[in-house]
Amino acid sequence: MGNTTGEKGVRLTTGVVGLDAVLHGGLLRGAIYLVTGGPGTGKTVLCSQLAFHRAIAGENILYVTSFSESHGRLLSNLEGFSFFDRSLIQSRITLLSGVSALEEGGLERFHSMLSQAVRTHRPSLLIIDSMTAISELAPSPFAYRKFLRELGALFTLLGCTALLISSKQQGIGSFEEFIADGILELDQRAVGMRQARELVVHKYRGSAHLSGRHLFDITTSGLTVHPRRESLPLTKEQLPPVPLHKSRFGIPALDDMLEGGVPPATVTALMGPPGSGKTLLGLHLLEEGLRAGQNCLYFGFYETPHRLISKAEGVGLRLRQHVEAGRLEVQWHEPTEQFLDVLAEQLLEAIRRQQVQRLFIDGANGLRQAVAHPERFTTFFAALSNELRALGVTTALTLETSMGGLERGIPPVSLSASVENILFVRYVELRSQFHRLISILKVRESGYDPSIREFHISARGLEVARTFESAEAVLDQMTQWKEGASARGSSPPRPPQRPPSEGSGEDV
Repeated sequence: MGNTTGEKGVRLTTGVVGLDAVLHGGLLRGAIYLVTGGPGTGKTVLCSQLAFHRAIAGENILYVTSFSESHGRLLSNLEGFSFFDRSLIQSRITLLSGVSALEEGGLERFHSMLSQAVRTHRPSLLIIDSMTAISELAPSPFAYRKFLRELGALFTLLGCTALLISSKQQGIGSFEEFIADGILELDQRAVGMRQARELVVHKYRGSAHLSGRHLFDITTSGLTVHPRRESLPLTKEQLPPVPLHKSRFGIPALDDMLEGGVPPATVTALMGPPGSGKTLLGLHLLEEGLRAGQNCLYFGFYETPHRLISKAEGVGLRLRQHVEAGRLEVQWHEPTEQFLDVLAEQLLEAIRRQQVQRLFIDGANGLRQAVAHPERFTTFFAALSNELRALGVTTALTLETSMGGLERGIPPVSLSASVENILFVRYVELRSQFHRLISILKVRESGYDPSIREFHISARGLEVARTFESAEAVLDQMTQWKEGASARGSSPPRPPQRPPSEGSGEDV
């Protein structure tokens, strides 16, 4: 909880989860930071959380209020947070009101009061809440600039780190930014029916930092910042060595098509329309890994753990015993109530905690729904994929395509650059019967059988035909039907609707 040494000096860690990662270690000692944002964005909570963190580390903190709110109201608003400790008030954290000084003598009297207080208490951190009302008392812009310059000189002389809280209207472009070594802006905006809170560092002298916008939330623990996944450096941590053998699905004919399975520590996209068997493929990959003694993780968005395991048992996949033994973790998330970086943190935390070797993300559409900025999804997924590879995890991801059959062609895959392997499942309707087909579109750095195979789903799971002959027969008959229909002047068959489930669950 103490200080860390940064590029150009001693840093003060903030105690705000994720913020030190954004700031490359914390605040620089003796620097001045402007914390700006609109009403209710969390400026006071952020600064207070930082104050208590530094006080717990044994440092003196000076918290100066102007016309923002009384000390009683400030403490009352902070009592609900877990970081709040009343025993630190006035022992380590000194609350000082600047209202009388401002009313009696303006900026000059306020500066004298601050100068005396800083020399008396020798704080490592000074917070002024807020600068907005102080600026309004300045007789002229020049006088306010002079006050700020003198204030900055005082903080620098005494080696005191300062946080100046300001309203957003007076934030970027205000006089404070000229003396500030760093500017942290807190913002909130509507994303559909949700409210997204975002932090952006506009300026950070003397240090590198993670640029761009980063999500944060406020809970009873205080602020938690979620750095954008693509802005973070790739982890250097390695789980147990990546196995040299391929990762099998446990479906004999499919593993033969893959020449033994997919390469380890790669990402495989399982593409197909709704109900085509993508989830069942992913569960087969997990069960085969469990059979080989590997720890596995299911990370899904549409099935609760109980429902998923029950459906899997209906097609012969015995996952419950592995969950009870702690070797398989099943996580269910509602993407409509969470954001992308939060989900990524939960995913990677589970992987590290369980030392996961096989992962099944079901599916990409659930991740898409959690995006606050849709344009960043591709770069986010590329960064997440790289992280999974660095951790030695073999990953499968379901990617939903249109309901059209083969005659509609294979849809483009926006994530294809971030995955090494692509399996495509579909179904076609012929003479009032559904036929399911599987093919391999891509396996990076490995050979594979590109032929199309028919497959069936039964109480024994997913079974792939040993040869392409049955699939070829189905496609030949489809071609003949279309040619005959064209000659008769009738319409070709319509694209199939979702087929009924087979057994107790088709696409679990």
